[in-house]
Amino acid sequence: MAENIENKVGLQGCYWKENDKLFSVSKGGTFILYTNNSNEFSVDERCVGGKTKNPKETVSKARWAFIYEFFFQKLEKAKQEDISENLWGPLSGGTDNVAKYGLGTKYKQGSKLIFKPESYSYYYGYKQRVELFTESPGTGFYFYIIPVDKPQISFAYFTKSEEVKHYGENVSLQIMLHAYNLDKKNKYKAKLYLLEEDIAKGLKETDDFEDNNLWKEPRVYNIENGASGDNWNSYINLNFPIDIEWKKDQKSDKNFTVVLEVYKFWVEPGMIYGTNNKEERVNYKNYADDPTTDLVEYDPEILGLKDIDNKKSISSRFIVSKELMGDYLKRIEQDKNNMIQYIGDIEYSQREFDPCGYSKITIKDEDDKDRESFVIFDETAAVGAIDKTKQSFAIITGDTRKNISITLDQLTTQDTFCQGLLLDQGQKHSEKKNVFQVDKVYAALKNGNDHVRRTDATHQEQQKNAGVATTKENENDTDVVKTNSSYNAGVAQQWREGVDYKIDSNEKITLMLRYMYNKTAFESLQNPDNKNVNAGVNLLWIFRYFWFTDDTAQTYFLPVSTCRYPNQLVKINVWPDIEWEVSFIISTNETHTLSFGKKEDLTNYPAGQGLRFSDKFKTKSEYKGFSFSTDISAKINGNVHKLGFEKIENIIKKLADLKEFLDKFNSDNSANASTGGFKEYFSFKLVSPNIVLAFKWNMGSVVEKENNHRAVTMLNGAFKLAPLIGINFEVDLFVITDSIKVYGIGDITKFIRKAIEWVTETDIYLIAYVNIELNGEFTIVYNSINGIDNKKSNKKAILSIPFGVKGGIKSNEENVIILPTGEKKEKFEAEISINSGIEITEELGTDNTGPYKKNSYVFKGLNVKVVIIENVFSRNKLSVIPKIDETFEVMKEDKICPESIEYLNNKKDEK
Repeated sequence: MAENIENKVGLQGCYWKENDKLFSVSKGGTFILYTNNSNEFSVDERCVGGKTKNPKETVSKARWAFIYEFFFQKLEKAKQEDISENLWGPLSGGTDNVAKYGLGTKYKQGSKLIFKPESYSYYYGYKQRVELFTESPGTGFYFYIIPVDKPQISFAYFTKSEEVKHYGENVSLQIMLHAYNLDKKNKYKAKLYLLEEDIAKGLKETDDFEDNNLWKEPRVYNIENGASGDNWNSYINLNFPIDIEWKKDQKSDKNFTVVLEVYKFWVEPGMIYGTNNKEERVNYKNYADDPTTDLVEYDPEILGLKDIDNKKSISSRFIVSKELMGDYLKRIEQDKNNMIQYIGDIEYSQREFDPCGYSKITIKDEDDKDRESFVIFDETAAVGAIDKTKQSFAIITGDTRKNISITLDQLTTQDTFCQGLLLDQGQKHSEKKNVFQVDKVYAALKNGNDHVRRTDATHQEQQKNAGVATTKENENDTDVVKTNSSYNAGVAQQWREGVDYKIDSNEKITLMLRYMYNKTAFESLQNPDNKNVNAGVNLLWIFRYFWFTDDTAQTYFLPVSTCRYPNQLVKINVWPDIEWEVSFIISTNETHTLSFGKKEDLTNYPAGQGLRFSDKFKTKSEYKGFSFSTDISAKINGNVHKLGFEKIENIIKKLADLKEFLDKFNSDNSANASTGGFKEYFSFKLVSPNIVLAFKWNMGSVVEKENNHRAVTMLNGAFKLAPLIGINFEVDLFVITDSIKVYGIGDITKFIRKAIEWVTETDIYLIAYVNIELNGEFTIVYNSINGIDNKKSNKKAILSIPFGVKGGIKSNEENVIILPTGEKKEKFEAEISINSGIEITEELGTDNTGPYKKNSYVFKGLNVKVVIIENVFSRNKLSVIPKIDETFEVMKEDKICPESIEYLNNKKDEK
């Protein structure tokens, strides 16, 4: 025996035979029992104390019992009458009931005990106490055993795994590993993956785990070697948030589970220089295929884990509600707003003097260098309120996080004068998270709308310790009173340190905030089996943000607290970074002259008004002579999404009647032609109006009082009628000359023209024209706070009067060319024109002087244009091929008179 037992009575030791090797067991020693070995414990007369009267009988009456050390410690402290359950291991054979420690008959009697850990122990790796005695436990010999199996991945347990959780909540996970930490020859590490349970089923390979992992990277844990205490297993423990990004194609409650891989790793010398890290996967467990389902059979006091439904259930997965995305966002915002109300913002109208405090709180958008910081609290403010924490700091962003810093000036929180006001007992504001309270904040006691305050009897002593002289102004102090209601601002806002915020120093914290979009559409109606259809429908999510209301903003807040100014709430409203542009054009397909010889390209109008996303219109729909084109664009986080709409014919159809009405006035309509040869000499045509409307709206910011920015809806619009009304006059000069009867001039000119046309097989024409076109143009700039910005909005009317003469020839002869692809016919046309015009513009607007009316008169110059074209007819298709198209400027454009500005407040200036 390991100790001298000559002067002792009773059993004083035993022997342990492992695979036929005999060892002496020391009292209180710890022995590892491997399941692949045979383990036998025995006693003989050598194990009996020298003063024992009958050693042989003592050996035959030896009793063996075992119990978890954790339980034995509890039984030693308990009163005998309070022991109501039998916590001893499942040995049998006892004949006499042993009352001490509640043992009963759960013991084996005899000189030998063959110990089979797989039969006798609940879990491997747990320390168990073996009692060897003749009368009652605790009076004889004892030692400890640790049953150890081959290395394995054991259970995975999610706390309260039977409860249905919600996105944004945290879950706690514990995974037990057995025996890897007891291997002194090798080093091991574990890699943990999170997967949807249905997707995880059947997966075996690392590549599959990585491809379906919901975390960007697997969580890696080193398995440290060694063990002590009552539990020799190793564990992985972690808490993590249920990320809303995992909610996809979800129509019912969704299950998530984990996969764990164990790697043996080592370092080998490199082939040339340095070293190489090596690893080999030695085990894995996919809890979707091999779930933990039997924790109910384990004693919860040993594991420290308990299923809440007290029945066999899966503990290695957690369930997440099918809550719709819209409901989730509403819930989160409601939780945050409720917590703001529960905590309560203590408003200060005058300076306080507790030494533990700060002088100023400043908020700054670090990503907007042009935006000035906003002082939300300043106890030394000479003008205005010192406390502006009722106001919110507004930022505009989207999926991209913005860095918003909150800085405290002259922070003093030394232990010598910090009372720890509104903190847990013993806590001080010298701890960063007690100032920037992302984790825990207490509410102050209120009486109605006012906070209850009490006199601080230690105030002057604190000032003395802080080196602050007591004056009449600061000699007295009152403090608010702490309640038992505490809140976790970080949990309510689902913040993660390093992702959503970082504490830069004692005086500064940076919030890294983003806007969370609801990127679903008609989610309640979607079929989870039609993923492609769902994806297509969800593209419509941007229309959730087609217009902005107060409910569009998402609120974040941070409690800032010291003894002087506890629980100041810094509130930040985050608005989405979305900008909409809508533009469309409605026009007739008829040709009319705009801009003096060129048909104005109205499709460029939106870009000309500063709308950046809409370029030339892409889609076009036609109906009864009308064309309709539209362009709708949304910029989200800087990326432009175009939504073109074709065949919006219901709008065009409403304009068809207008065009038909205008056509009744055209001179080529015989029913409305004037008598007396009017049609022969003169024709006119009313041009239908063309309409271009372009506008955009987005969230912007305006500076309000005290330099704070407020997010508002900004609207920029432009509207053009080109023309509002147009009249084309044409006079056939040949008809006029043919009608001159004096000296037969008309007959002579007519004969010459006809002769030339007969010889050249052409038609000759000579036409004078005058067009009158009135265009209207309006721009408007508006925001929901200040209304219309008159300085950026205006109205403009432009009267254009182009006139000129054009003459030319049209060939009557067709040249027929036989090609392998078929027959082709050619005709030629030629025209020369002299063009000029006048443009009169009147504009109403506002500048720094005030509202004005501006007039300008412009002579559009004089130019000569020569056009020769070839008309090619092939396979019922007409192709116009220009041969010559040249314009020669004879006179330049110039103002007829100086531009004049008349201010409507009777001030007048001329330029």
